Parts: sequence; C-alpha cells; structure tokens
Amino acid sequence: MENFLKQPNKETLRQLASQIINTETTCIKISYTLDDLIFAFLLSKLGKLTAVSFTSDDCEIKLIAEPSGKFVEIEGKRNFIGANSFTSMIPASTDDILPILAGITSSTVLERRKYTDVEAEILNDLTKFGVVLEKNLKIPNYKNLPLFFSLLLSFDPYIPEISGNRENAIKALREINISETDRLDEIEETKLNSLIYKIISNILKINPKITREDIITDRAFYLEYDSLELSFALLYFLDLKGVGDIFQFVVSPNYAETLITKFREEVGKGFYINNVNEARNYYLVETNLKSPTLVQLILLQTGKIKRNKPVYIKTEDGIYTSRFQVNNLKEGLNKIEDLDKNNI
Repeated sequence: MENFLKQPNKETLRQLASQIINTETTCIKISYTLDDLIFAFLLSKLGKLTAVSFTSDDCEIKLIAEPSGKFVEIEGKRNFIGANSFTSMIPASTDDILPILAGITSSTVLERRKYTDVEAEILNDLTKFGVVLEKNLKIPNYKNLPLFFSLLLSFDPYIPEISGNRENAIKALREINISETDRLDEIEETKLNSLIYKIISNILKINPKITREDIITDRAFYLEYDSLELSFALLYFLDLKGVGDIFQFVVSPNYAETLITKFREEVGKGFYINNVNEARNYYLVETNLKSPTLVQLILLQTGKIKRNKPVYIKTEDGIYTSRFQVNNLKEGLNKIEDLDKNNI
C-alpha cells in the first residue's frame, strides 16, 4: 500500500526518472492532459519508448492521477510522486527547458494550485540554464508584451470586463494614467499598486475570496518565453488541433515561437463568454473562444460550473467540444451535430 504521508523529494523523483528512462519500455499509458503528453514525448526522446496509449492496460508504464496524489506505475509497482507534475521528474537539459517549464506550469494551471516545493526547487535549478524566476503579477508575458495585451490574454486569473476585451483593457490602464503600450517594468510603484487594486476589485465580482497573493505569484521566464503564456498557447492548440503540435514542440522547442504567434493573432482579437447552460451531462457555453478547456478554466473561477461535466462551446459555426473534455472523441475540435445523440 502506498504511503500517502511521505511526500517525495527531488532526489526521489530523479531516481524514479532514471529508472523509467532505463526501463526496456515500449509503451506508456497516459491521460489526455498536456503534462502527461509532454512527459511521454520527452520520454520518447530520452528512453526506449515507442508507443503512447490512452486506453491499454498492457503498457509497462502507467501515469495515474487520483485524489490522493499522482503515481507512476512501472511493471505493476506504483510509485507515489505527490502533487508534483509528471514532467518535473525529467532531468533538465538545454534542449528540454521549454517543454519542462510548460509541463510543470500547465499542471499548476489546470489543477488550480501553486508550484509544489519540489517544482519550485527544480525551477530554481533551471536558473543555471538561463531561466529567470520572479514573484510578480500573474498575467502573460509582461516582460515582452504591452500591459493591455497581457491583461487581454489573462485566463488565470480571469479579470471580468478586462480579459478578452481590448478596449476595456486599454481603458482600465488609462484610468490610472498608464499608457496601453507601457510594459510592467516601466510603471512606477504607485501606479502598479493602483493596477493591482483594480484587478483585485474586478475579480472580487466573481470571487470574493481573491487576495493579493492569488495574483502575485512565482513566475518563470526563459529567453523571450513566459511559461504561463506558453501553457495557455499549448492548451489552446491541444484543443484546436490535437497532439501533433505538442509533439512537434517537444521534439523542436523553437516551434513554441510559431504557436505563440498564432495564439496571439487568434486570441488577441478578443473573446467573449455569454450564456452558460447546464445540461444533464455537459455545459453549453456561448463563446467565440475556440478552446473549451480555456473556457472551462475561466468558468471554474467564476463558480458557474464544476469539473464533473465537459464543456461544449456554441459558436457562430456550430457546437464543438474537444478530446480533452470528452476523451472518446477524435483529435482537435469535434463538431457536435446532435446534442441529444452526443449527450456523453
């Protein structure tokens, strides 16, 4: 029986990773999540892995997530890894920094948690490769984007009336005498505090428990990339197109530039979320945001939905959901032709 009380340390995870990489493994069973996928694709680069499955129980390695924590099962033996992301086990190298950052950060985003102590230690280790760690506003890529655009792309935290709305984001900044083209490091402390107060005030409308600590968090940057923005972009394209872009990103991390550019072009036009209707087995949401997972992330913060049902999005072109939401669908967005027949 697993020991649920003993949280693994970094050395334990490294030993487990070494065991996984050196195992004569041909197959790994994973869930259809970004962290699982990145871990599996990194393992295919580093070890002997040749197949990834979402269903087979014959795989030598299985990634398992339960309410009590996460486990890696190797040939029938379970190894407890706590709340840590699976990707955090992968030994760091220059070629894999971006995938490791994306795997760890996407896990925290989807699981609505902070970095674990082990993950924070691993991120600190990555500073020797050029990763920059800061405690600052939790808005995407404030180092390289104008502030209004960072606010526009803020899915977590979702800022009512500002996230997804270019005009309102610019207006909010002008109200506190900040130019929309300013970057975060260009504004003085008084204006920064006014911005934080405005963000918290807006979020309080949907989440009365929000605190300053929820929006001032640990941040990780590498080169021109922000791990938070990168995670959003990967989640977006996992919904939109499937695992192909994720695999290409892990094999060639510079593909991140292409994905982020496309992400900014598409989402940067703005997005809305209107009516949310609950059916017996799904939520139907009127929106022009083409990622059911990012829509779900936003609505979980508003308290309008629970995790126990998938999200379907209703756009001008029809009703869609993604494989991440309903695991027995094909890759990419799936158009739902008949809600009654697809009441999964």
